[in-house]
Amino acid sequence: MSTIREGRKPTLQYDRSKVDLSNCDREPIHIPGSIQPHGAMLVVDPLSHVIVYASDNIRDYLGVNGAIVGEHLGVVIGSQVAHDIANTAAKSGDSHVAGVILDAKLQNGLMPTDATIHRHENRMFVEFEPSASQDDAQLALGLTQSMVRRIDRETNVDAMLGTAARIVRAMLGYDRVMVYRFLHNGAGRVVAEAKDRSLQSFLGQHFPFSDIPVQARALYLRNWIRVIGDVDFVPVPLNPPLDVGDTPVDLSFAHLRSVSPIHCEYLRNMGVAASMSISIVVDGELWGLIACHHNTPKVLSIPLRVATELFAQYFSLHLSAAETKAEHTATALARMKLNAITASITATDDINLGLSDKLREFSSLLDCDGSALMTRGKWTETGLVPSERKLEELAGYLKNKGGNAIWHENHLREVFPGQAEYGEEVAGILAIPVSMSSDSYLFFFRSEEAHTVEWAGEPTKTVVSGPSGDRLTPRGSFDTWREDVRHRSTPWTSEDIAVAEAMRSYVRDLLLHHNERTEEQRFKAEERRNILNAEMNHRVKNILALVKSISAQTGSSARTIDEFTASFEGRLRALSFAHDQSFLGKNGGEILSLLEAEAAMHRFKDRERIKLEGESVGLTERAFGVFALVIHEMMTNAAKYGSLSSPDGRLDVKWMLRPDGSCELLWAESGGPVVTPPSRKGFGSTLIDKTVEFDLGGSAELSFESSGLLARFVIPSEHHYMVVPSKNFSPDEPAVGQPLAGLAVMLVEDQGLIALDTEDVLRGLGAAEVRTLPNVVQALQSIAMAAPQCAVLDLNLGQETSEKIAVDLAKRGIPFVFATGYRDSVSIPAQFATVPVVRKPITPGALAIELAAALNK
Repeated sequence: MSTIREGRKPTLQYDRSKVDLSNCDREPIHIPGSIQPHGAMLVVDPLSHVIVYASDNIRDYLGVNGAIVGEHLGVVIGSQVAHDIANTAAKSGDSHVAGVILDAKLQNGLMPTDATIHRHENRMFVEFEPSASQDDAQLALGLTQSMVRRIDRETNVDAMLGTAARIVRAMLGYDRVMVYRFLHNGAGRVVAEAKDRSLQSFLGQHFPFSDIPVQARALYLRNWIRVIGDVDFVPVPLNPPLDVGDTPVDLSFAHLRSVSPIHCEYLRNMGVAASMSISIVVDGELWGLIACHHNTPKVLSIPLRVATELFAQYFSLHLSAAETKAEHTATALARMKLNAITASITATDDINLGLSDKLREFSSLLDCDGSALMTRGKWTETGLVPSERKLEELAGYLKNKGGNAIWHENHLREVFPGQAEYGEEVAGILAIPVSMSSDSYLFFFRSEEAHTVEWAGEPTKTVVSGPSGDRLTPRGSFDTWREDVRHRSTPWTSEDIAVAEAMRSYVRDLLLHHNERTEEQRFKAEERRNILNAEMNHRVKNILALVKSISAQTGSSARTIDEFTASFEGRLRALSFAHDQSFLGKNGGEILSLLEAEAAMHRFKDRERIKLEGESVGLTERAFGVFALVIHEMMTNAAKYGSLSSPDGRLDVKWMLRPDGSCELLWAESGGPVVTPPSRKGFGSTLIDKTVEFDLGGSAELSFESSGLLARFVIPSEHHYMVVPSKNFSPDEPAVGQPLAGLAVMLVEDQGLIALDTEDVLRGLGAAEVRTLPNVVQALQSIAMAAPQCAVLDLNLGQETSEKIAVDLAKRGIPFVFATGYRDSVSIPAQFATVPVVRKPITPGALAIELAAALNK
């Protein structure tokens, strides 16, 4: 059978002589149609094991004179070795991994041969090379162990790179070994080097992106090693040539794959005769290469290449771990600082103000020249930053990019062409979207790092004339060429990005915690309002019903309009007094205060005529409301018809606790007109007789003696309690001393008129300065600017409460009192249950006592 299939016309092959730098990034280097001459190749159908392609030099290895293409693999090389090859291909499986057979026993072989086998795109590739020496085969395992052991000692990335260059050169014997790292812009830089003393050093020099085209980088990512035995090699073609419609043979994973003539010219210009590239792959990306150069042709044997491939994999993993460790170390240090920064912000109720105040401390976590924070549409800046118009432009750009990823750039002028403001002062940015739901950003800026980049030769394309005319060729000199770089900042490192990620996480946690706390406070305030509204609604309904009843009953018993007006007004006044008293504490009020207040309404201030005597007994809210009406009726009747209607009349009221726990109140009138029982029973008499019994479960007895009315009331124990006597203050009572002498006092009150009155009271108590604020935000800002020495806080400030202010004052150790018209159990936060409370309307005496208590506390 002929090596060229009959009946088909050869197709035009890719003309490698036409390749130059204008099209080398499009050269199909994975399908060159040829191999390097230091080995031979068979391409086999993996199912039938029929040979479909063979390299022109295959007979040099197989010793076969007859047909090769179209024959069964076992017929050509021997059934046993064919069986071994099939098994090896099955075991390797993945086309990325080649199986190896050392010293393959070819049935007609002309030399000792090693073979590598891999499968790719429904083809099996068998590559033959002269067998390695016995020393190489034995050396491979020890070499791998030695290389791995030395790398394992290093934990610092830079030290690891230097060690890698030295041990690869020492173990593999190349004249120069360079560790070449890809930069953010695709160019490369030599970061470590080990070389023969006679060679020019490339350490620290840069190589342009175009030196390694895109398709070459893709192959480096897919293959751990790539060997070029001799840059002056003559390619060995695969036969038969392709016909129309044939799929080119993809040699992506072939060790012997031929080399682009442009790359060979590039190496020759460097003075390199042979090379091997070891890929460094980190997190699935091509991190860089270990480039091995030799001044004379050199082919590393298969066992040593396998050892090198294992080293490449281990080194990549170890490098990845070292970089990750460096990032974690940087992040851990940043988190320690972030803990301290965010702890103080957590204590601040205005989270945006807290973040702004700590902007300089956030900036200290990164190597930057300035920073800016946008929250609630406002910018806070520190250090070197662009104008606010540019900040808005950057925020808009970031918003349009979408997503919440951190964005970093070290050449802003390239992103925004023609923007002169980007460059000398502000050249780079690292932007953190700190909120997922609003336009809040944290920007860090770096200024220009004007520097000189050293290139291995001028990184431009050179035009030369040749047999095919003018063509772009690789640079002919690799002497150091220096370029001044402007308008760029120092690039942001992976450690910088890790710190930025930590910052974003912390700030978002802060915002989330703040939102949760705000929502909880909003819920509590709403709950408190609902309780107050429910109570108020209940009270108003009860009062309206009671007023309606009083009005109807008073109207039915009154003889004239004037009598109705007087009686109705008096009863409403008594009801109002009871209502007011119910808000002075958790219970209604004292019996003594009720009697004194009712006596004062009738202008009976002569203590000789009215004698009130009894223990300090208080009435519950319900009992106080009932007795307010009862005592009003009793006092009104005494003034109109009883003892107090006469100048010489007297009233004695005594109350005491009985052994059964009830409270007994005795009412005795004397010295008035002769008393006779009423001819009819009006509303007042009915109210006295029935309400105590009906509403409280007590009793009421009236005795109309000729010398004066006698009455006895019994109040069950559940409707009264013992109280500690306290002084009652009236609005016109003088201030008790000057407990605030020389002090700066903060007053938080949202009602203007009340604030004016309270200011006067505070100044009367000696305050040297009274600072009045209407809301929480202004109060917190005032405290932050200049803390007061004490404070009076209106608890309810419209739609908010002063609880946040109280928290801030408490943390600073500043004494304060609450002012409120509500009851303790409903309005005072539990954490401030022991804080003194002054009730509205505020009197000088009451405020003096509570402030003195707060100051002494």
